[in-house]
Amino acid sequence: MGPGTASASWGLQLGVALVFLLASGCQGLSHEGWLLLALKSQMIDSYHHLDNWNPKDPSPCAWSGVNCSSSSSSSRLAVVSLNVSNMNLSGTVGPGIGGLTELTSLDLSFNEFSGAIPPDIGNCSKLVLLNLNNNNFDGTIPPELGKLAMLTGCNLCNNRLHGPIPDEIGNMSSLQDLVGYSNNLSGSIPHSVGKLKHLKTIRLGQNLISGSIPAEIGECRNLTVFGLAQNKLEGPLPKEIGRLGLMTDLILWGNQLSGPLPPEIGNCTNLRTIALYDNDLVGPIPATIGNITYLEKLYLYRNSINGTIPSEIGKLSFAEEVDFSENFLTGGIPKELGNIPGLYLLYLFQNQLTGFIPSELCGLRNLSKLDLSINSLTGPIPAGFQYMTKLIQLQLFNNMLSGDIPPRFGIYSRLWVVDFSNNNITGQIPRDLCRQSNLILLNLGSNKLTGNIPHRITSCKSLVQLRLSDNSLTGSFSTDLCNLVNLTTIELARNKFNGPIPPQIGNCNALQRLNLANNYFTSELPREIGKLSKLVVFNISSNRLGGSIPLEIFNCTTLQRLDLSQNSFEGSLPNEVGRLPQLELLSFADNRLSGQMPPILGKLSHLTALQIGGNQFSGGIPKELGLLSSLQIAMNLSYNNLSGNIPSELGSLALLESLFLNNNNLTEDSVVDNLASVDLSHPPLPRHPTRSVVLWARS
Repeated sequence: MGPGTASASWGLQLGVALVFLLASGCQGLSHEGWLLLALKSQMIDSYHHLDNWNPKDPSPCAWSGVNCSSSSSSSRLAVVSLNVSNMNLSGTVGPGIGGLTELTSLDLSFNEFSGAIPPDIGNCSKLVLLNLNNNNFDGTIPPELGKLAMLTGCNLCNNRLHGPIPDEIGNMSSLQDLVGYSNNLSGSIPHSVGKLKHLKTIRLGQNLISGSIPAEIGECRNLTVFGLAQNKLEGPLPKEIGRLGLMTDLILWGNQLSGPLPPEIGNCTNLRTIALYDNDLVGPIPATIGNITYLEKLYLYRNSINGTIPSEIGKLSFAEEVDFSENFLTGGIPKELGNIPGLYLLYLFQNQLTGFIPSELCGLRNLSKLDLSINSLTGPIPAGFQYMTKLIQLQLFNNMLSGDIPPRFGIYSRLWVVDFSNNNITGQIPRDLCRQSNLILLNLGSNKLTGNIPHRITSCKSLVQLRLSDNSLTGSFSTDLCNLVNLTTIELARNKFNGPIPPQIGNCNALQRLNLANNYFTSELPREIGKLSKLVVFNISSNRLGGSIPLEIFNCTTLQRLDLSQNSFEGSLPNEVGRLPQLELLSFADNRLSGQMPPILGKLSHLTALQIGGNQFSGGIPKELGLLSSLQIAMNLSYNNLSGNIPSELGSLALLESLFLNNNNLTEDSVVDNLASVDLSHPPLPRHPTRSVVLWARS
């Protein structure tokens, strides 16, 4: 102990002694008053809530937070309640609290008390309610709390408590509510919990509790809430859980529970919520789940559950949310799901489900969120989906769906999210998808759609992301898109769009991603592109654009990926390229650019790939390219008119996998020693060399 600590401790002891001396001089003040003043002496009352705790008073019963009642052993008034909740108090709670033996309620919650919970609280044998929550208490839970046989409510949540839950907790025979979430408690759940016959609530989430759930939990027949989410529990869910017939909430998500769901869970017929997601559960969903007819929320996602979804799921007539996503479920989607009239959310994504989407789902008039994506579903999108008036989110991407999109989608429902990407859908985009002006995300990419983008889509004011790449869509770039102030993403790559990119593109102030690659866009790139101050990705590769690269594009200083390759741009590469410090990919390959490569390229320190091959650059390779220490994927300078020596500085690019220098006029005599291979021979290498013919490849 240092001198400062010793001095502080001595000062605290002196303060407590002075309080007792003052109190002793006030003959009318009870012993409990002295104890309260001793407690106050260890508190910091910055807002003066306890200013009326006056040693000159004859009784503490009128003090703030203090309530008194007649003692059971005498006619005198005794302190039975101390409530200083939410008074911005700090400091520690002294051992004197144990002298208030008539206390039935102690509430110190929502303050900033620190230090350990005094074991002396165990002497307050008449305590019924103990609220120490929302403070900064640290240390362990004192086993002396086990002496509080009359305690019904114990709230220790939102502190810094650590260590195990003491086995003595089983002696708190009247306990009904045990709340201790958001601490650092560790160890296992004590087997003595089975002795708590009156226990109704366990809420111990967000701790470090480990081990298995003891079978003795089945003895807590009055338990209604069993919450231990976000811990380190492991092992199976014990079959004894089926004895908890009054349980309404089973909240065990975010652990490491393994094994199958016990069929006995079907005996818990009063359950309203089952939250077992983010565990390691395996095996099938038991058919007995259908016995829990009052169940409202069933969350089993992010486990390793396999087998088929039992048809008995349709018996959950009060269910509102069912989420089985991110498992290994197989077979078809049971049509019996259509028997759940109040179903609001159904998530089955990222499984191995097959077959058609059952048309019975169309009868779920309250369904708002449906996600069946990342499965192996086939067949058409059910026509009845277009008439579901509550539907706001419909995600079917990464399946094998075919046929046309039902044409009336959007007329009857206020769709927010529509994602049918990566399927085999044909036909045209329904014109009314944004009729209700709520659509935020439209992703129909990687299908076989044809025709134009409907006007109601290009003028959809609510739209944030428009993703239509990899189809056979036609038409020009609609100027209406340029009026959508919320639009952050336009992805139209690999379609058949043509015509110029309109200068109105500069009005898309929120745009972050613009991908128009592999189309038939013509004319010059509008200089208004430079107004897109939030642009991160710009890809206009493989089109028919020409003219010079507008200098204004280099005003987009947030750009990370810039790809203008495979066009007919001409002129020089301007020094303004150095204004793009965040660039990770820069590709001007296969154009008609000429002149010298600007040394300022060496300042693009975040570049991982530099692709400028297939142009008409001349002169030497700037040695400054050796400063591009983040280059990893490739540097391609091939098929130009470069001459002179290969700079030795390129040898410092330690992360670079491939360097392409073929088909230039470079000399070999200054090649650095660590170049794996240099091949300037003829006949020339292929136009697009593979790794086997690169001029420099690191092993």
